[in-house]
Amino acid sequence: TPYIITRDGEPKKSVFPYGIYADGGLISNVIDLAHYIIMYLNRGKYEGNTLASPKSIEEMEKPRVRVPLQVFGESYGYGLGIIPNFFGYKLVGHGGSVLVYTAYMGYIPEKLVGVALLANGSGYPLSQTGLFALALLLDKNPDELPFIKYEKTYELLSGLYETYKGTMDARVVPKGELLQIEICDKYTDMIIPLIPEDVEGDVKKFYAVQAGGKLPVVFIAEGDRVELIYERYRLKKVGNLPQ
Repeated sequence: TPYIITRDGEPKKSVFPYGIYADGGLISNVIDLAHYIIMYLNRGKYEGNTLASPKSIEEMEKPRVRVPLQVFGESYGYGLGIIPNFFGYKLVGHGGSVLVYTAYMGYIPEKLVGVALLANGSGYPLSQTGLFALALLLDKNPDELPFIKYEKTYELLSGLYETYKGTMDARVVPKGELLQIEICDKYTDMIIPLIPEDVEGDVKKFYAVQAGGKLPVVFIAEGDRVELIYERYRLKKVGNLPQ
């Protein structure tokens, strides 16, 4: 059964979006997708049959065009995405979604490993789940993946904050790829989106856009103590967000 995930995170039954063509609407299953990966790992051969020449596979896996979003130095080949340096290895794969169904396949030719994932909805990105699995297959620490670093950082920084003696309260809330500060009092509501600059180490650097300029915003995380410096205010994390 296909599902749409609502803005509140609730799964809602839906229908298959018929009318999508073969470039994005092939209907398959995870076993067949795994067999498809095996064909690439075997350089075009599957169960003794040659489906594509090794030269054709190599041409498909060559970087041709850099993609706009750069995390690992990604490029497109012929019908495949290429990450040139995934823990020291070339990773080839592709993913996609028709909202109610999502897919990802990825493989590392040099190590002869791959993953195939299918889901009947669009929740947590399958491409990121696939990269997590491939890191484990390489015996690498998935916590080194950029999106895992950000998730753990946002989890640490999110919460309830207050100034000395509680003269001002604030909430720090994750919103997609950003954090935001929410300051609400009796008369006004302030929402300040925070854009990350450097989340390594104990000092996490963000910035807010204010009056057409960049306003530095800093979190200091030392053990269980987290503090937020915003404008002239220094706030201490005093609790977690309500569930």
